[in-house]
Amino acid sequence: MTERGQDVHRVFHDVERAASARPAVEFLRSVEAAPSVLAYRTQLAEHLAPAAGETVVDVGCGAGHHAAAIAAARAAADAPGPVVGIDRPRMLAEAAARHGDAVRWLPGAGEALPLPDDSVDAVYAERVLMYVDDAADVVAEIARVRRAGGRVALFELDYASMVLGGDAKTAEAVLEVVCGTVRCDRMGRTLGRLLTEAGVLVVDQTPYALAIPPPVWASAVRAPVEEAVADGRLDGERVADWFAELEAPGAYPGSVTGVLACGR
Repeated sequence: MTERGQDVHRVFHDVERAASARPAVEFLRSVEAAPSVLAYRTQLAEHLAPAAGETVVDVGCGAGHHAAAIAAARAAADAPGPVVGIDRPRMLAEAAARHGDAVRWLPGAGEALPLPDDSVDAVYAERVLMYVDDAADVVAEIARVRRAGGRVALFELDYASMVLGGDAKTAEAVLEVVCGTVRCDRMGRTLGRLLTEAGVLVVDQTPYALAIPPPVWASAVRAPVEEAVADGRLDGERVADWFAELEAPGAYPGSVTGVLACGR
């Protein structure tokens, strides 16, 4: 866990104003390979299960890794159909450069999806709502574009559920800093309510305990903690001892719970 990184949450909050989208792109690439992500993605794919000709939409598609994977899987299964990735222009430029035109890259914001009412068969968003100003607005838009009976899947981390090893008091202080890097640190546990209020029938909510891989630790934990040390919010010696404690043999660094909520 000695790797250092940049606080990538700052980029996600407003990627259009960031100096570079590269940290966000590299962060997303590293997350895609995590076994814990592949686990919940399996359930997500089973719920969306688009038939030939159906439209699938990825709201907040980022660099497009997952949308492109869905398009490839549909082609391999002989169930072709439109896959649409929606995000801000800067991220879509990265997505198009990496994945070409197998996906329709559509600029837009989750609060005002550039799609007609009742036009989508399967729509999902993952690790998006914890950054937005009003998650209810985004979920309402998802419900608006979904056809009657269409499938919805939302996955969000619940930062307030993060378990950190080492000295308990230091871990508690670190968690407060880390939770402050996202707009809502309890988003995972609110998904069912948001879907219900938007008129979507919740058919399943599954929690996933996710290990924090080194690249994510560097960007989502270590970077904001070291910034808090630099500006005096955390004691540097205490934090250094805590990091050293987490490096010891048998230490438990940390994990976080994510929730996958599926609806119709």
